[in-house]
Amino acid sequence: MDTAKKNMTAVLNSVEYDFSNGPVEGINRRIKSLKRSCFGFGNLDNFRKRIALIRS
Repeated sequence: MDTAKKNMTAVLNSVEYDFSNGPVEGINRRIKSLKRSCFGFGNLDNFRKRIALIRS
């Protein structure tokens, strides 16, 4: 019951507002999968460019 009391503000906000962190989590998932598939990028700038391509 302590957990419910501690998180009551967050629970009430989630019911009251229509915002979701789903789009941000989707971008994070794509970046993490890119990191796994492109292991060993020699240039960090190229990796950042690939992230920019994913987001567009």
